[in-house]
Amino acid sequence: MCGIAGIWSRSGDIQLETTVNKMTDALVHRGPDGSGHWTDATEGIALGHRRLSIIDLSNNGHQPMTLLDRYVITFNGEIYNYLEIKKSLLALGHHFRSESDTEVLLVAYHEWGKDCLKKFDGMFAFAIYDRSKKELFCARDRFGEKPFYYAHTNDAFSFGSEMKAIFTTGVSKSVNSRLLFLYLKYDVVENPHDKSETFYNEIKQLPAAHWIHITADGTTKTERYWDLNLNQKVDLNDEQASEKFLELFDASIRRRMRSDVPTGASLSGGVDSSSIVSSILHLFPETKFNTFTARFNDDAYDEGKHIELLKKNLPIETYYCYPDASQIIDDLDTIFYHQEEPFGSTSIIAQWEVMKLARENNVIVLLDGQGADETLGGYFKYFLPYLHEIRRSRKYHSQLSSIENHLNRKPYLSKVEKLRMLSPKTFDALGDVTRKYRGRSGSDLHPDLERANRNEPSPFHRDVNLNAFLYHDIFNYGLGKLLRFSDRNAMAHSVEVRLPYLSHELVEFAFSLSADHKIRDGWTKRILRSSMESRVPKEILYRRDKKGFQAPSSWLETKQTKDLIGDSVSLLQKEHFVSAPQKSNHWKYIMSAKLIQATNNSIG
Repeated sequence: MCGIAGIWSRSGDIQLETTVNKMTDALVHRGPDGSGHWTDATEGIALGHRRLSIIDLSNNGHQPMTLLDRYVITFNGEIYNYLEIKKSLLALGHHFRSESDTEVLLVAYHEWGKDCLKKFDGMFAFAIYDRSKKELFCARDRFGEKPFYYAHTNDAFSFGSEMKAIFTTGVSKSVNSRLLFLYLKYDVVENPHDKSETFYNEIKQLPAAHWIHITADGTTKTERYWDLNLNQKVDLNDEQASEKFLELFDASIRRRMRSDVPTGASLSGGVDSSSIVSSILHLFPETKFNTFTARFNDDAYDEGKHIELLKKNLPIETYYCYPDASQIIDDLDTIFYHQEEPFGSTSIIAQWEVMKLARENNVIVLLDGQGADETLGGYFKYFLPYLHEIRRSRKYHSQLSSIENHLNRKPYLSKVEKLRMLSPKTFDALGDVTRKYRGRSGSDLHPDLERANRNEPSPFHRDVNLNAFLYHDIFNYGLGKLLRFSDRNAMAHSVEVRLPYLSHELVEFAFSLSADHKIRDGWTKRILRSSMESRVPKEILYRRDKKGFQAPSSWLETKQTKDLIGDSVSLLQKEHFVSAPQKSNHWKYIMSAKLIQATNNSIG
């Protein structure tokens, strides 16, 4: 886990060493254990690296790393199955001088070219320069756990783990008003119709599961190298499915526990993180294991009783932090500096404190439960596409009844939803057309902003198939923002987060199962619950009070926070973004104002 940066200039008047030093200095928090730079003045290229030592703590793992005096790599992330890949490469006659996964990645690229990406179980963003062919090859992992930002001008291609590294090169900081409109209008922090977009006009991001290739004349090519197959199905009964799921989940845990530094886990008290912690102690019974949790002095949000229940069953050491509303004022500027773009809610502040707590207790690697909801059908919103999918089957009415009983909500389907079921595509297409011609009644946005973005399509996607709906949340909108929030919060404290639910083999298997293995009898994530019955207490496994990771709503009611909201609204009105502010959008106003202010302040 590290910070990477680089620049390939065609102008000939850039000071490469100075430039790449500034870029990596902006990323020191991502890699406090060392830095490295490689330059080729003849070609006008420089690669930089900040190191957070996780695997092979010796100098043999130093980056940028070279191979055969031909390839040079700067790499951020982990290749979890590097030992298995290394074994295959040794059998092919390759030799290694380190125990690092970086060298395995580089040798794999030499052996298989871009096809090496299909062999990796990992989270990664890297750039490899081929001195022989004079070309740069960059790639990002399947789900986008690790960031890769870039700016491509007529004079140069620059990249970095965070945008602040690129801004040190002089790239302009102007707000992308289209994405800001989508955020204020729909509360989205990424554009599902263009995954390369960011909140800054000049900065792009490489989408998940993509690579980009750049040649000496500036020609670029971007391509997707992996995707989920929505048509691949397996026919397994409950016992067979649970057995296979457990096999793949345990393999993912074992690989993500590979570390030469202390490892712990985030623990919320829910089924996702409890399953991870319980499985770790099942697979590594002699492990002394630490967990880290944000607690709240509000029973409606606090998960303490469930964590204490798990603690009675497992030999874990629990560490708690108690974030409160004062941190909105005390820490928000620092958190936004690291996040760089608007983030969803005050829950990110609580997550920030969890990462801080782990580092204060010398735990550098944290396993976390992100990805389970989006890949296994964990949110209540997935009941709708599930019902749409089974609407013509005999089980429809019994499953609808189970959902209504589970949620204590009858009727669950509104008249509009019932109408939509008759012809979902026609219904949604009609909604897209009429949306353009509806009045602005109730809108808080400035008329100028509304008019400028009148033809922007809705970012929301309503598939009638459960897997298609999950796919949308994984790749187009949902999971990506959570991975960004987590990465920035963790790396701000020099902590690495690993996500067992995002093993691509596990996700591929989950998508090959029928919808009933994910949702049944009113329960979400059924395959996870059934697989963990021998490991996780029933009181946790079959909780009905899904809280999610969120901070108390009262945090926005303090005088200091209200003053911050007022100042934010004033700025947005002055800039013609907001006209008639609404209380429900107060957090979006704070975030939007921070974004605008960031364009007027230097990042460094």
